[in-house]
Amino acid sequence: MRSLLSGALALLALFSGGQSVPLKVVATDLNNPRKIFVGPDGAVYVVEAGTGGRDKCLGTGSSATCIGLSGSITRFANGAQKRVVTGLWSGAHPDGARAQGPAAVIVRQGTYYVLLQDGSIDSRGVNALGPDGANAGDLISTPAGKAVPAVLFNFAAFEAARNPDHGAGPGAKFGNPAIDSDPYAFAAYRGGFAVADAAGNDLLWISSKGAVSVLAVFPTQTVKLTAAVRKTIRAPRTMASIAVQSVPSSVAVGPDGALYVGELTGVPFKPGTARIWRIVPGEKPALYASGFTNISDIAFDGKNLLVLEFAVNGLFAPPSPGALIRLAPNGKRTVIASAGLVDPSGLAVGNGSIYIANYGLSPAAGSGPHGEVVSLAASLGA
Repeated sequence: MRSLLSGALALLALFSGGQSVPLKVVATDLNNPRKIFVGPDGAVYVVEAGTGGRDKCLGTGSSATCIGLSGSITRFANGAQKRVVTGLWSGAHPDGARAQGPAAVIVRQGTYYVLLQDGSIDSRGVNALGPDGANAGDLISTPAGKAVPAVLFNFAAFEAARNPDHGAGPGAKFGNPAIDSDPYAFAAYRGGFAVADAAGNDLLWISSKGAVSVLAVFPTQTVKLTAAVRKTIRAPRTMASIAVQSVPSSVAVGPDGALYVGELTGVPFKPGTARIWRIVPGEKPALYASGFTNISDIAFDGKNLLVLEFAVNGLFAPPSPGALIRLAPNGKRTVIASAGLVDPSGLAVGNGSIYIANYGLSPAAGSGPHGEVVSLAASLGA
């Protein structure tokens, strides 16, 4: 663990240097875009969490979550954009915003491996999403076209049976029940997949045949509460601090072969508390860097680690721009881009470019901004 002094220096480095650069829009009209994958042929795939549907609604009013099969995957290459997989589960507000559904994709020889979110399981690992949400919380494979899901692994069932983090954190009163799962990011690793379960606070390895092993469990951290935050989360006035969960939101394989995992962090989303961990199977997680805020994704560009922040001022301080930060091996940090990044939710490097999913909580239709992918030169990350 870094000393307080080195942590302070890291924060200073985070906000020194760097300029925002023009962002080129390369894909448009996306429904709540999430993670991005660059194929070996240079084609770029972006996951769309969808706009929900009319199967059933949980809750009432504008905050209800309505379920459907509007999740999809879009491919773009050589100036052409097309949805290549459709019919994946999705749950969104009635206006189609703030969806959960498909979160990440890896494409291998025409097969789409898709990681599906599931933020509403009970203690048995079961959700109430109805027939259209039957595959929520699964890692599936499907061919192109209308999805024909083949389940490789069910994360909710595993969480209910094993619960690797043992329900660490503030508990159900603050939105973090002991049994909780929300698979959100994955990377190809050792013939299978390294999967970050954001709500389970762990990193799992899933083999190509569905076997599972726990690679890491991420610890909570204690964060002091202000009066304003206590009011927001309805905490007792006498509560001075809270145990904040890790909420791993991203995973990447480094040039050294190790796995790197970035944190969104949990309530109260205090700025500067998100960490990046280095994972080597069989060893304890090692703290690689700290002092970030609400990391939504990470990706390597050579030896440099690119870090995407969803909201530089924290999720409890909207409106707040996002930021793309270059973290060099020596620890130097440079803000590459910030202006124009709104709810950035996915990051990938390929074809000499850095790709960012932008307006990650927005649907393709409506009066507000639409989901998109923007790019900038990868040389800026060097």
